Amino acid sequence: MAITLESAGLVRQKTRALTLHPFVFYSLKAFFAYHASSKSNADLQIVPFDDGEVTGTDGVIIADAACVMYVAYVKKRATATDSYFKVFDDASADGTAGDERITMPTLEASESQIVVYPQGLTMAAGIVATSHTTPDGTTDSTAGDSGDGFIILGASGAN
Repeated sequence: MAITLESAGLVRQKTRALTLHPFVFYSLKAFFAYHASSKSNADLQIVPFDDGEVTGTDGVIIADAACVMYVAYVKKRATATDSYFKVFDDASADGTAGDERITMPTLEASESQIVVYPQGLTMAAGIVATSHTTPDGTTDSTAGDSGDGFIILGASGAN
C-alpha cells in the first residue's frame, strides 16, 4: 500500500472511532499533542488492519515504501490463545527475522496494546504487520487468535 498522507487532525478523529479503552485514548491524546508541538502537526496516515489480514501468510503490507512509524495499536479478539503481533521493516513479507522491529504480546482475551514512538521509528523499506504463535517464531497465528488495530505513520525522514 502506497503512503497517502492526510491532516493529523483527520487521523486523530479516525483513531477516536477505533478505540474505546481509556489508556489508549489518553496515550493517543498525548501523542497528538506532542506531534502538534514538535512536528508542526505534519501530515500522517492511519492504516487499519484486521485479524484475518495479520494472520495470513506473510502478514499484511501496511506501507510499501520508506516511512516513519509513530503508533501501533492492536486489540485482541475474545480468545485467550497466545499470539504475538509483530511489525517488520519490509515492503512485502514477514519472513526475515532481521527485519522485525517490534513484538507486542497479546495473551489475554479482549486486551488492548499500544506502542508509541513520539519521534518516530524509521522504516527503511516499508511496514508489514503480522501475528505469530511465539515471540521469536515465524508460525502464523490462527485466524481469530490475533486482533484488529491500526498503525499511524508519516513520510520518510519526518522524524
